[in-house]
Amino acid sequence: MFVEDSVEKGLPKKWIIAGVVSVILIIIAINAFSVVGPTERGVKVTLGVASEEVLSPGLKVVIPFAQKIRKYDLTPIQYKSSFNSVSDAAVTSDKQSILVNFELFWKYDDEKLYTVATRYSTKESLYQPISTSLKGIIKDIVGKLSINEIIADQGGLTRQVKEILVADTAYLPIIIDKFTITNIDWSEEYDKQIEQTALLAQQVEQAKQQALIVEAEAQKQVKEAEAKLQAEKLNAEAEIAKAEGEASAKKIRADADAYEAQKIAQNQAAYSKQWQYEIDLEKAKRWNGKEVPDAAYIVPGTGAVIPLKTE
Repeated sequence: MFVEDSVEKGLPKKWIIAGVVSVILIIIAINAFSVVGPTERGVKVTLGVASEEVLSPGLKVVIPFAQKIRKYDLTPIQYKSSFNSVSDAAVTSDKQSILVNFELFWKYDDEKLYTVATRYSTKESLYQPISTSLKGIIKDIVGKLSINEIIADQGGLTRQVKEILVADTAYLPIIIDKFTITNIDWSEEYDKQIEQTALLAQQVEQAKQQALIVEAEAQKQVKEAEAKLQAEKLNAEAEIAKAEGEASAKKIRADADAYEAQKIAQNQAAYSKQWQYEIDLEKAKRWNGKEVPDAAYIVPGTGAVIPLKTE
C-alpha cells in the first residue's frame, strides 16, 4: 500500500524499495551488536536458551531478533531490612526482645551467571532467600547471647552473622560483600534497667573515689606523724650529740689545764735545779780559799747575783 501510494505520487518504485531495505538493514545492524560495560558480564540467550559462556566487557555480535545478551552489573548491590515489629523481634538468652536493622551488600558471582540467567530473572528474586536466611541466622545467634553481651560486642555479632551467612548462601549465585548491623533497639523496661545500672555504677564509683580520698588523707596523716617523730628523734640525737660534744670539750679543756699545770710544775722543778746549780757554781767561783757565801740568787738571763745570806 505504501509503495503503491508512493508510486501514484510520482516516486520511482525502485527508490521506495531501496529506502525500505535500507531501514531494515539499519535496524538489523543496530540489533546485531551489544556492548557489555566495564563492570558488567553478559550471558548470551538464543531463542530463550541461555549459554553457559560468560561474556567479558566489550562489543559483542548477536543474531538480530534471535539472540540477545543479558547483562549483569558486578558492583555490590545494597539490601536493607530489619525486624520491625515486636512479633518479628529477635529474643536474647535472657528473654529480651530486640529489633535489629541491618544492611547487606552483595553482588553476582560471575562464575555462576548461567544459574542467574536460568533461575533468577531479577534481583528481587534473590532477595527472598537472602532475607529468609539472614533473619534466621540473626535470631539463632541472638538467642544464644544475653543483651549485655550483644551491646558490649556488636562487632562480634556482626562477624558471626556474616560468617554463617556466607556459608548458608553458598548455593546462591552471589557473593556476600559486606554485612553491617546499623541499629539495635530494645524495650523501655530494659532502658530503665540500664539507667538504674548506670546510676548504681556511678554511686559505686563515687564511693570508691571517696574511699580513695579518705585513704589518701589517712596516709597523709600517717606520713606527717612519721615525719614529726623522725624530726623529734633527730632533734633528740642532735641534743645528745651537742651534750656529748660539750662534755668532750670540757674534758679536753680539763686535760689541757692539768697538762699545763704539770708542765709548769716540771718547769719550776727544772728552774729550781738550774738555780741551785748556778748558786753552787757561783759559790765555787767566789770561793777565795777561805769561805764562800752560803747562798746567792742568780737572776735568769742577767748573770746578776743577789746574796741570800751574808756575813
